[in-house]
Formats: sequence, C-alpha cells, structure tokens
Amino acid sequence: MAAARHSDDLIGNRYRLESTIASGGMADVWRATDLQLGRLVAVKLLRASVVDDPIVTERFRREARALARLTHPNIVPVYDCVEENGQVALIMRLIEGKSLRELLDEASDSDQAGMLSVHLTVHIGRAIAAALAKAHAENIVHRDIKPGNILIMQQGEVLLTDFGIAKPLKSSKEDGTDLTRVDIMMGTAKYLSPEQVQGRELDGRADMYSLGLVLYECLAGHAPFKEDNDQATAVARLQRDPTPLNGIRSDVPSNVIAVINKMLRRKPEHRYADCNEVAQALESAIKNVHDAMTPVDGLSPAMSAPTTARPRPVLNDPLMPKKQPRPLSVVENDDTPPRPVAKRDVTPRGVVRTAASLPRTQQTSTKRNYIPIALLLVAALVMSVMLWRGLQNTKSVPGAVPEVVNDVVVGPVSIVGLRSYDPKGDDGQENEAMIPNLTDNNPATSWTTSCYQNQYFGSKEGVGVIVQLSGVGIGSLAATFGTGPWNAEVFVSTSEAIPTTLDGWGLRVANSNGAAPGAATFPIATPGRNVLLLMREAGQSSSCSNSNPYKGMLSDLSFTSGK
Repeated sequence: MAAARHSDDLIGNRYRLESTIASGGMADVWRATDLQLGRLVAVKLLRASVVDDPIVTERFRREARALARLTHPNIVPVYDCVEENGQVALIMRLIEGKSLRELLDEASDSDQAGMLSVHLTVHIGRAIAAALAKAHAENIVHRDIKPGNILIMQQGEVLLTDFGIAKPLKSSKEDGTDLTRVDIMMGTAKYLSPEQVQGRELDGRADMYSLGLVLYECLAGHAPFKEDNDQATAVARLQRDPTPLNGIRSDVPSNVIAVINKMLRRKPEHRYADCNEVAQALESAIKNVHDAMTPVDGLSPAMSAPTTARPRPVLNDPLMPKKQPRPLSVVENDDTPPRPVAKRDVTPRGVVRTAASLPRTQQTSTKRNYIPIALLLVAALVMSVMLWRGLQNTKSVPGAVPEVVNDVVVGPVSIVGLRSYDPKGDDGQENEAMIPNLTDNNPATSWTTSCYQNQYFGSKEGVGVIVQLSGVGIGSLAATFGTGPWNAEVFVSTSEAIPTTLDGWGLRVANSNGAAPGAATFPIATPGRNVLLLMREAGQSSSCSNSNPYKGMLSDLSFTSGK
C-alpha cells in the first residue's frame, strides 16, 4: 500500500504539498505550490486506502484525460497529470472560493432557511448547464452533479469539478471504457436521475435531471427527495414528483419554476433536448425579472419584498454587476460643425395665430377637419340603432353565454359520472364499487385505494378518480382526504374518450399537498371534459396491515362550475 501524503511532500519533483483543502471517499485535494512557475495549484491524490485498487486508479486516470480535453470557462481546468510510484496526481487550478454545498449550509445556519436568491440560482444553473453541454459534446456524461461538485468564486465565477465517475456517452462492454458494474448505482442518492436508479443507459439528460434537483434545492432550501436511507431516497423519484416550488416560495417567477419542472420530468424524452436548451431557457426566464430579495430603489425592504423574502447571501450576485462610470474626455480643436437648431414658434399659448403666420400652402381649413368626425358620429349612431333593434328582436336564452378560454368554448357544466383510475392496474380501476360513496353526502363513507407497502403506491405512478363533466368547462374541484400526509395532482382532457395512460393527460393543471387529513380545493383554469384527481402520496391507515400500511382515502368529491 502506498504511503499517506504529508505537508512538504514533493509530487513529480515540482509540486510541494502544503495542506488539505478537501477530502472525499476516494481522494484528497491539497493546496500546493508549483515550484517551476511559482504559482498555487490544487493537487488531487487518491487516498492511501484505495490507491492500490486498479479500477479506482484507472478511473482516476480517465478523469485526467476527460478534463484535459474539456476546455471551458465553467469547468475546473487540469494543468498536469503526474504518475510516480504507481500513484496518479491531478494538478488543477486552485479555486479560491466555496462549494455550493458550503454556501447552502451557511444559508441554512442563518435566517435564510438554506435558500439562495432567484438570480443567483439561475446564474449557477446557466453556468453548469453550459459546462455540461461542453462535456456532452465531448461524449462525456458526468453522473455526479451535486452541490459539492460545484465551486463558486467570490466574484461569481461558477465552475464544475470532479469528473471521477464520468463515463463516455456511447460505450460498450467490449471497448473497456465503462468501469462501472451494472449492479451498482454510481452517484449520490439525493441527486440521481430516474434512469440512473433504474440502471438504464444514460445520456446527457441524466445530468440535466440532477442539475434540476440542485436548482430546486437552492430555491427550496432542501433536496426534493430525502427518505430514511439512500435506497428509499433513490427510489422516491420513481414514484412521485417533487413538492411544487410555488408552494414553498412565493417569490420564484413561474417561468423559472417551469424550466426546473421540465428538467425534472421523470422520462428523459419529456425534458429539454440538451443542456444548451436549458441554459437558453434559464436566460429567457430571468430576463426582466426583478429579484424579490433585492429591494426596489426608493422602497424599503418591507415594501418591496414578499413575505418569503430573505436576505441575500454574502456572495456577490453576478447578475447584478456594479455600474462602472464611463470616462469623459475633452476633444481639442473639434471641427465638427454645430448641429442646426430648429426655430421655435414664440407665439404665446392661447393666442390665435394670424393667417399670415404660415404660408397659404401650409394653412389648414378648420371646417374640413370636422367633416370626417361628423361622418364617424353618424355611422356610430346608425350602428347603435341597429344593435338596439337586434337585441329587441332576440329572445333571451336562459343560463350563461358560453365563453372561449384557450381557444376552447366552455360553458356551465356539472358532474355526470365518476370512476376510479389505476393506470398501472390490471383493469385500469381500483375499488370501483366504492365510487358512489364520494357523492352520497355522507362524510362517514369514503372511496379508498388498496393497501400498499409504501406511501407512493408501490411501483405505480399514482391512483385516483376521474370526474366526468356534462361538457367542456372550467371551475374548481374540492376533495376531502382521509389519510395524511397526502399529495395530489389534477389533469384535464377535452376528449370524450378518457386517456388510458397518464402521458395521455398531458401536463398537470393543479396540485396540492397536506401533512394531515383534510379538505383541499384545486382551481382549474384549463378547460376540460374529464378531470383526473391523481393521488401521488397517501398516509397510513389502521385498516391496513403492518406490511402494507398505506392507503389513499377520499370521503367527498365535488366540482363547482366556473361559468
């Protein structure tokens, strides 16, 4: 086994170690001095406990090769790679800053609840998305995007590091480029993509999902998935979506939330095509958006910030640079001819100009100006009379007049039917015989799901109830949940045929959650003929066994038409 390294050790007869600045499970990062160039550098060395592992050592060499061809302003550059006595050392740029993990932890210890400002979060997202786009273009997927691998300088420079478990986007078992066993999930449980958890083949959209989790944590103050152990944490993203950001912070613009939501789609084909699109989408989302954590000039912080506003972190916000005064210079012997000055009419206000004040060709007849106005007034009078006569001859129709919403004609609607919905079930239904209990006006009766092993309905995407309306309409859906905590989403479809798969419903139109049983109202502004209330999470029920303790329960369901 190779000996452990100490201060003043010399690497490659050139780099003198000074002190450790970071430690991980596989490697240590040292602050060192390049004796040839007289500059400070960072030296990454494998720990003595793993330095004799050939797989780990080869992976370390490949990190050096990967970083050597990734020249990008948002990726930590590698200066050199030294190998002596069987040990590999990566010589990199020394970053005088903090990791995003440290920044979030500091915010958590203060009164900011671990949250960063919207502008800083978007700035970090754009920088890392650009770095990932470069890596993916070089046929490299990072696989370990997390706050600890994102470094931030005091001036706002953001850099991606640690390509230790990176792998080629396209590889095969025969070419020997993938050193990962198929039965091991590589990465950090809280930041894995669904396809990593499932052991499927990866592309750049796996890194995109992980970056979405990081941005979510920056804004929410916590990672979206955190269970009792790493395995449960990893599996949670297969069973539910994160709690909506707009339910956690009111100062995050909806277009920023929309970008993060798309990055966090469970199916890769539903996300952005690549990280270049992510960077562009984040840039578009933040344009002309005022950061609620920054008071508007002339207003006090209390007047300009929402209830969820928190102080900025000490880190400079790179999206709000200080204005630099423009230097002024005096030009001697300027031969530029003076700009002609238009003569101003000095006639006092209220004094009528004489006819001689303007040439006759430029004088306008006041009488001729009144002719078009008179014609317009006559036309308006004729149209008013015709409209009044038309209304007099039209019989009134009882009920509201249909309205057009999102290019769809909507009108008053009511419930004409209910049915259970289980897209992963054998017959697409669940406890259908209990559905009438939802409309019997008896709070003691209810519709329930079956009992499940976990709160996310096992391996299903969710279980729920479909509300069939008399026509296409908008309004609000009210439901009473009998177990908690609960999490539910609402989808709509204008088609008369009910979609058989969840993808057929499109994007959700409303969502809510609660820590305890209780009632909730879902506003539905998107027209629909069929409304799906899909439960994503349910609480424990005393009517279930200890091995399958979780059950969803609804004791009342109603729809109020918005027209």
